[in-house]
Amino acid sequence: MKKASLVAFLLTISACAALPAQTFSVITGREPVVSLDGFWRFHTGDNPAWAEPNFDDSQWPLLRSDEDWGKQGYLGLKGLAWYRFKVVVPENSGPLSLLLPRIVTNYEVYADGVRIGGCGAMPPHPEARLCGSHIFALPARRNSSSRIVTIALRVWQQASWSSYIAGGPYGTSYLGATPLLRTLLQARFDAYIHSAIQDYVLVLLETLGGLVSLVLFLFRRREREYLWFGCSMLLVAVAGCYEIHMALYGAENRAFYRKVYGLYNLAQFAALAFYFRLLHGHRSWLMHAAVAGLALNAAANLLFSLPHARDYVHDPVFHAFQSLALLPLFVWTLALLLRRARERLADARLLLAPVLLMYVNALVSAIVTVSSQLEWQHRLESATFTVLSQPVPVNSNSLTTVLYLVAMLAILVNRFARTRREEERYANEIEAARVVQQVLIPEAVPNVPGFAIENVYRPANEVGGDFFQILPTAGGGMLAAIGDVSGKGMPAAMTVSLLVGTLRTLAHYTQNPGEILSAMNERIVGRANGGFTTCLVLRLEADARCTIANAGHLPPYANGREIGVDNGMPLGLVAGATYGETSFSLRDSTQLTLMTDGVVEARSATGELFGFDRTRAISTQSAEAIASAAQQFGQEDDITVLVLTFAPAEVFHA
Repeated sequence: MKKASLVAFLLTISACAALPAQTFSVITGREPVVSLDGFWRFHTGDNPAWAEPNFDDSQWPLLRSDEDWGKQGYLGLKGLAWYRFKVVVPENSGPLSLLLPRIVTNYEVYADGVRIGGCGAMPPHPEARLCGSHIFALPARRNSSSRIVTIALRVWQQASWSSYIAGGPYGTSYLGATPLLRTLLQARFDAYIHSAIQDYVLVLLETLGGLVSLVLFLFRRREREYLWFGCSMLLVAVAGCYEIHMALYGAENRAFYRKVYGLYNLAQFAALAFYFRLLHGHRSWLMHAAVAGLALNAAANLLFSLPHARDYVHDPVFHAFQSLALLPLFVWTLALLLRRARERLADARLLLAPVLLMYVNALVSAIVTVSSQLEWQHRLESATFTVLSQPVPVNSNSLTTVLYLVAMLAILVNRFARTRREEERYANEIEAARVVQQVLIPEAVPNVPGFAIENVYRPANEVGGDFFQILPTAGGGMLAAIGDVSGKGMPAAMTVSLLVGTLRTLAHYTQNPGEILSAMNERIVGRANGGFTTCLVLRLEADARCTIANAGHLPPYANGREIGVDNGMPLGLVAGATYGETSFSLRDSTQLTLMTDGVVEARSATGELFGFDRTRAISTQSAEAIASAAQQFGQEDDITVLVLTFAPAEVFHA
């Protein structure tokens, strides 16, 4: 019985093929369906009477129903055009529907003069729409007898599309039972999904790449290249989702491209910021040209999105302008990659080939798009960009994007690991420097009879470059030294250790501040790695005599007045430097205040310096008060304060 039904089905299809043009017959059965492939009547122009079943269309030309009209001699046709065909509906058939394939332009469908649906708005004020496959139900039959139904399709072709996209159906139409047509429509969706697996994979990879980059940014807030790359990839992924949705379900043309082009514009700005950060770019005329090109591109897309603006999406001039606007970005990126690759930057070398392939593919695609819109497509038909067709299609755009993503993820993960190792090494260096500094900076100063000594040391970071020493002398006096090493971290700590060790050794042989500074300078010359050290050394005798030598350091204050001393070159700059000495006597209760430039150079939130006037005004206060005042004002550098007050023993006793 099943074989007999199958034979009857095939015979019926054969009979349908022998029917006159533009007339189709629906077969009988439980789930009837018939392909409407064949010839439909076609006519340009517009007339409401062309939807009526009794209209005589015998003089209209015939076009194939499964091919757009551009392939049949009507490329460049714009405005309105009509298709007409007839369907023989048998008796006792259930509810029937019409399945139309993808029709890029707006259209309306009529059955026996009655509008049964459509896609997009029609003239006089239409908005172009990208229409996917749709199902339209036929009106209920008036009786159970067979009848002929006239189907009319009114299609509107936008003027700016006419040279690029032709109107009419892009595929096979069907008529039959609604449930079976829904199954057929789902099969079309499944077929598209299979053909678009590369698009889904790309969206997935771009999403994963963007999320991974943002997670890395959460661990490295200062390295904003992770943020920019993550934003760029996620924006591209969202644009890809819009494109997949449009291909499946259709969308209003202007709204679709406004969203997609807008997302791509933002992604391009984020990509520029990413390359600038990753490759240590600098501002140049080429970079400014790239930014200007992106801005012009964004402005053109904004112009397109305005209501009643001309539809530029399929205008060759618009696409040529887009390509030219992006050209400075491509040139700037490749030039920066080449420069950094020549400088042996590993990230640039790994990224150069994928970026070059991706940009070449983009430019060739743009040339093909513009040429096809100018009706040059017959010259470039070989440029299909298909790399693999089985088991799933893969084109050159997908391949270059995947290569780029793989390279980028390798770079970012390797960069993250490398930065982590550098941070661990730096942390170890800081800890070692901190230990060295704890040994060198005295926690408790010695007791020197006749002098009250206060000291405060507050580094700006874990390890500072300041140092001070208080060394008692045999005659009841002391040597005091204070200094500031340029730089931070382990190099500064090692320089401090060298200077302090030299100072302590020299104190056994001489107490002359000038000789001590000269010897310290000779020891450090050639070992400072381009840096220098300011230092002040003074000798206080038990009888209140004071001798000072200065190597570029801040002069001391005596009871709030700056002491004029000879100012020599900082240590480590010039070999053979000599340092003059200044001598004077102190009175009872004289307060000598020595400090580093961290006090003077403290800076407020508004950028104002603490300055010498404020420093002089508070120089008579305690060491703790001076350091706290500068720190609260806005500490930027290490702060060290020494306060030496001379008073005879009987004064302390009293």
